[in-house]
Amino acid sequence: AVVVMRILLWMRHTFNLGYGWVLVIFGVVVRLVLWPLNQTAMRTSLKMQRIQPELNALQQRHKSEPQKLQSEMMRVYKEHGMSPFSMFSGCLPLLLPMPVLFALFFVFQSTIEFRGVSFLWLGDISQKDPFYILPIVMGLSMFVLSWIGMRNTPPNPQTKMMGYLFPVMMTFLLANLASGLNLYYTVQNLAALPQQWLIASERARVAKTKK
Repeated sequence: AVVVMRILLWMRHTFNLGYGWVLVIFGVVVRLVLWPLNQTAMRTSLKMQRIQPELNALQQRHKSEPQKLQSEMMRVYKEHGMSPFSMFSGCLPLLLPMPVLFALFFVFQSTIEFRGVSFLWLGDISQKDPFYILPIVMGLSMFVLSWIGMRNTPPNPQTKMMGYLFPVMMTFLLANLASGLNLYYTVQNLAALPQQWLIASERARVAKTKK
């Protein structure tokens, strides 16, 4: 929280902008900084989807031989330059921005600089959005991100359920918190859309090539 606050103060004095625009720029910058990590995670998830049919076939072939199954699966992972932990890479795009979001939560709780600061229709970015516009837009942007991320992926009921449930949870969780927090998270979600779309398009091309 201290590091994030210092960055925001530096941006405020360097660019001579209001804190609302500082949060907008900060959201875009965070997404750009995380772009390489997200790109790696998404590509790993894409590779995981490619080898999933092979892994499923091994599970059927060696379901009565646990040790043989484990060694064969490790062989497949190694051949594709992956590890068993690669299956969790799909969660990283959602999890990577969270530390900054938590830090901003404490910043808005304990910092007086944001109090009484207006931005667009918001009278005070340290208070909740009186019209709940930002929480709704934030939830919708998360839903669109999830929807794009699930395009051209193998059917997975658990992933689909989380893709729909997580945006609703975050909307209710942030609805009554500082509008500046919702502003930051909305902006960084919107800034993530181009990258998510590019990966989804790449996934579609791979699926078409396989056919």
